[in-house]
Amino acid sequence: MERKLFLWIGLFIFPGMALQTLLQVESSYWIEAFIAIAGAAVIYTVLIMLSDKNRTAWLASLTLLGATAVLFIFIGESVFPHH
Repeated sequence: MERKLFLWIGLFIFPGMALQTLLQVESSYWIEAFIAIAGAAVIYTVLIMLSDKNRTAWLASLTLLGATAVLFIFIGESVFPHH
């Protein structure tokens, strides 16, 4: 039941993010935004599938994802310079 709930939540969150992108982001940045949304949707789905099958791998993946996010807070500007 938990898996179905999270899949339904994802079905509302990611199209909402896409709609928000269409309404608020300049058209020259749409591709970049949609790639980020698609990547997030894939990661979200994989983590949902993994949480049922192998809790240890799920926790390790979530920890790695969180550590990467914190790392990119500090080095993101040097890796992806501003336009």
